[in-house]
Amino acid sequence: MKDNILVSVFCTAYNHEAFLRDALEGFVTQRVSFPFEVLVNDDVSTDATCDIIREYAEKYPDIIRPFYQEQNLYSRGIDVYQTVFYPNARGKYVAFCEGDDYWTDPDKLQLQADFLEAHPDYAACVHNTVLHFCGDGREKTLLDRKEGDVEFEDIVPGMSGAYHTSSLMARKEILASPPDFYDVACKYNFGDYPDALWLRLNGKIRYLDRAMSVYRINSNADAWSAGVDGQYGKLRQFIVGKAEMLRAFRPHAPASVLPLVDNTILEREFELMYIEGRDREQRQPPYDRLLRAMPLSYRIKNWIKCSFPALQRLYRRLKGYGS
Repeated sequence: MKDNILVSVFCTAYNHEAFLRDALEGFVTQRVSFPFEVLVNDDVSTDATCDIIREYAEKYPDIIRPFYQEQNLYSRGIDVYQTVFYPNARGKYVAFCEGDDYWTDPDKLQLQADFLEAHPDYAACVHNTVLHFCGDGREKTLLDRKEGDVEFEDIVPGMSGAYHTSSLMARKEILASPPDFYDVACKYNFGDYPDALWLRLNGKIRYLDRAMSVYRINSNADAWSAGVDGQYGKLRQFIVGKAEMLRAFRPHAPASVLPLVDNTILEREFELMYIEGRDREQRQPPYDRLLRAMPLSYRIKNWIKCSFPALQRLYRRLKGYGS
């Protein structure tokens, strides 16, 4: 293994037998003028994921560095990035791609590394991503915007307006030393959101208007993209986690960004009231202005649920939100 690694790629894998070859092929076919490495972590898969990783590690020993866990890290709340990837990464930059996603452009790493090498004031470089819906095969690009910089206004409301993690290349020194609000988010099993905020606090982020990765949605039941519809606990955890993370981020936020942070926290609290059946609270300040901005159908439903509690309880049971 070479020592002058410029980029370390992080790939998490768990029961990705059906998809992993696409991810690994996207790595080993990169056209680069520098050495890079791919750290692949298997989190105790029960299918043939490990066999595929071993196959590629044997075929590409100068690129693929496998890590095989004896106990599942995710189920124990252990952050694979801070415990496995960053301590072992030798690159100046880090890039990301989960085992069920993949890269489509062989020049991806070269383009991003060239940009960051030429622009030391930038913390990261990202690009557009194709969303592939595994259920019906539909595809669309995540972003409809021209090349430029990613700002707090793109990140704070949620990651869908900023970039997908499979597009990210960042300076390792920044992400390897995360802030307190990253730890808050990790308790709720997400890290891309605080990473984006931390990167923007430490420099600029460049967006390239070129789709060079694919994000598979609903790839399997274990994937985060499997969604939260009808899963009350998962939905509630996600909303609570985002609000708590933003509260922890608030002391770090520039003064000009604080109104956006505060409004986004209110929006997450408003969502939480909805799924917990606290519809009357949505009618009280300061949440009432959010209610007034909702579509007429939403406001009518809110009025019905507040006026007829029995119908509200029936509605919650039908939506799978519990009693």
